Amino acid sequence: MKWKIQVDQVRTVLLATADKAGGLEPVAKEYADYAERAVRQSQATLVGQAVADFLTHYQDAWRDFSDQVNASLAGARDATMAYVHGQEEMALNAQRAAGDAPAKRRAAEAKAIADNDARQRRKYVE
Repeated sequence: MKWKIQVDQVRTVLLATADKAGGLEPVAKEYADYAERAVRQSQATLVGQAVADFLTHYQDAWRDFSDQVNASLAGARDATMAYVHGQEEMALNAQRAAGDAPAKRRAAEAKAIADNDARQRRKYVE
């Protein structure tokens, strides 16, 4: 595979994307604050639960989106740096590694939960 990467243009795109992505954090925080107020102010239990469930679902989507943006930026940066240093195979691996950050985070969280559950079970046995 022969690549021709224009490093200055990659840098420009990465910086612009990171700048725009940085604006997502305040939006996510505002969303979480709004969600908390909405649930607290809800008088009906059923409505409050529905709002809480809806917001919880999309809170995970926000995290997944943020994780993927960050992993994609890091993967593009790492791949470009590897290319600059003449390591085309390493560049390809860096791109592939950035592929599915949310799935990797969920797998790590599931492992942590399973490990915690195992510790709890051992407590009861001892």
